[in-house]
Amino acid sequence: MIYFIIMIVFSPFTAVIPAVYAVNLIFKKRLKIEKNYWNIGLFLLFIYSVFSGIINKNLLSLLASFVLFLYFGLNVFSQNYFVKRSRINIVIKYVVYLSVIAAIGGVIEKIIFILIGMPQHRVFSSFGNPNMAGAWFGSIILMIFYLKCINKRKKDSIIYNFSIVLIIIALLLTESTGAFIALVGSIFVYYLLKEKKDIRGLIAICITVGISSILFFIVQNKIANTTPIGELVISFNSRYRIWIGAINMILKKPITGWGILGMMQQGSNFVYSDDPSLHNKIITFLIHPHNLWLTFLVTLGVVGFLIYLYIKFNLYKDMVSLYKQHNKMLPLIASVNTMIIIQGIVDCTLYAPQLAIMFIFIGTVTYNMANNKMLRKVNFGKNKNKKNKNKDIAI
Repeated sequence: MIYFIIMIVFSPFTAVIPAVYAVNLIFKKRLKIEKNYWNIGLFLLFIYSVFSGIINKNLLSLLASFVLFLYFGLNVFSQNYFVKRSRINIVIKYVVYLSVIAAIGGVIEKIIFILIGMPQHRVFSSFGNPNMAGAWFGSIILMIFYLKCINKRKKDSIIYNFSIVLIIIALLLTESTGAFIALVGSIFVYYLLKEKKDIRGLIAICITVGISSILFFIVQNKIANTTPIGELVISFNSRYRIWIGAINMILKKPITGWGILGMMQQGSNFVYSDDPSLHNKIITFLIHPHNLWLTFLVTLGVVGFLIYLYIKFNLYKDMVSLYKQHNKMLPLIASVNTMIIIQGIVDCTLYAPQLAIMFIFIGTVTYNMANNKMLRKVNFGKNKNKKNKNKDIAI
């Protein structure tokens, strides 16, 4: 499992390799596929994305659709593997420790660009994009809060506090206003759902948010020559035109959408319709509509959007179930989902393989815990019972 986590954390290109492995296990019939909202929803998204690619005669979108099938396979694998709390906690620890290394790499990246005379460079570390890196680092901070709650040992607490400092520094260097605002909202959601609320914890959270906000203002002002408020205005102004173009695309093909990569291939014709000279110059910026909900509507139409809402509605019901069970992991689950929702206003983090995989991991854990899929003992290595028809998975 550690090798899979390394592949996911350190490159968006190798992040899909674990999913390929999972699909291989499915074809070998070594994984049990349950009929639940996650498996049904992801598979329907794959099928409809294939349909949309064919209808639009878009070969690239058709090929990209198979990434959704990889996610489906990874989800099936996760539902079979994460059936013990100890496994979940170990994976979260590995993700945090490896993300600290990625954060250190981001700091080194910033230093290098300063030395070569490019101080305005925004750090993206191993995530390919500053906004995606910001969303990842923000989610890791929430995971560290969870680890601190379940592990009270002084030695581990020192390590986690040091990790938070490094991750916050990396987050600040991404200069992602959307990720930072999403993190602030997510931290308060985390605290509100935390059962054992204490004054010290509230003070620590307020101090962390306060210091981080001050530092974020300084970084934005000194390096990017703007303030977070100014950056927010710029972000919304630049996206407003994209959102209007996306809405026009939706109105033209409300049912089938334009395919998974439809925005990248056709978006400039709608967003910059008044300036044809820009059509071929801003394609990379228009991979998606910079809004989570508009992305589903543009790419897969109303049908794809409804499938997404089907997954989210059932995920919310499972979160309510965990709340009634007083589950200790609920604050992390809810806060990570909050992060995705808030940043989803100005971005589509689920387009990034690493963040999509994190979303699937959190969703799988939510489903397994809420639906009594967690086991006390499970053999998940070599199959000791030869008569057992269900082969175990060797990780």
